[in-house]
Amino acid sequence: MRRWLVWMMLALPGAAPALAQAASLAQIYGKAALLARQSHGGVEILASGQGSARVYVFLPERPALARGAVPVVFFHHGWQGMNPVNFGALIDHLAREGNVVVYPVYQRSAATSPQVVVARAADADRRAVAMLVARGWRVNKSRVLYVGYSMGAAISLDFAIARGHYGVPAPRAMVLLAPGDAPDVATGPAGRSIIGDLRRLPPNLPIAVMAGAEDTSIGLPTARALFKRMCGVRADRRVLMVLPGASHDGVVVHSEHGSPGAPDPRYNYPLSDQAFPQFLPGRPGFPESVSLNQLDFFGFWKVIDAMAMGLAERKLPSVVFNPANPGQRYLGRWADGTAFPPIRVEDPCVPR
Repeated sequence: MRRWLVWMMLALPGAAPALAQAASLAQIYGKAALLARQSHGGVEILASGQGSARVYVFLPERPALARGAVPVVFFHHGWQGMNPVNFGALIDHLAREGNVVVYPVYQRSAATSPQVVVARAADADRRAVAMLVARGWRVNKSRVLYVGYSMGAAISLDFAIARGHYGVPAPRAMVLLAPGDAPDVATGPAGRSIIGDLRRLPPNLPIAVMAGAEDTSIGLPTARALFKRMCGVRADRRVLMVLPGASHDGVVVHSEHGSPGAPDPRYNYPLSDQAFPQFLPGRPGFPESVSLNQLDFFGFWKVIDAMAMGLAERKLPSVVFNPANPGQRYLGRWADGTAFPPIRVEDPCVPR
């Protein structure tokens, strides 16, 4: 509880420098802090549709959420990420924190045209909302978070630009991980960009864009190019974070395009018409995987959690947007206590 309160206080604007002197950043962030926020003992799983029309809904359980308005994370995956296994650990964490997580499949195979994925994801998201309503819940419109990875970042941006047009609840905050676009996966007419006019983004929408320094073919160049088109968003509500790769004492952490991945074999549903468990009990920790490392716990997950908590508290999360907060760039330490290289924050909107 003490660690939780310190984390919340650190999220307040202006509070970070003083509190950082009294509490170790390693105690405020990282695995222990993430686990402490998991207040639900398991996850209930719902689904609707088959093939590319499938959508999964992951619900907090033990205890179940009270009927009424609930926070929702719309998680839009990357190209051929139809199987939720690659982000299962993050989905599990977000649900056990108390968020409903919606995961639209939107794609059957690599043969799917990128030009249809926005409409398919929108249809799936709408049906997920209808499923919630049928069970006595409704989306808390002030606590809608979009998380988009790779092609899912393009989908998330289109929903944010054309808010209301697709019938999907508008985001109150967005986290875009290693963003991609149609030209990254297709050529010819199918390879035309699916991202609309980013000048239409709401200027007050908090947006965090994150990419690995080693993701030089897709995520990082696309993140920088997109960010230059987001300059209409208020400077204090947009941030571009570049996460480094590093090695130390024989351990290597890569920051390539797949680095946001967070696999959990319990979420392995490779076919969208196969049976899946209706309930997953909570595990005591996180899955052991080389894909789960400092970049996740102190980077991607830290930012996603902070955005969700900021919506709950109706405050901009300082650890995301305040450069004076030492937690913004902090990526933890190696096992022997050596500091991991920090996040680099860039702003392509500011002329050099």
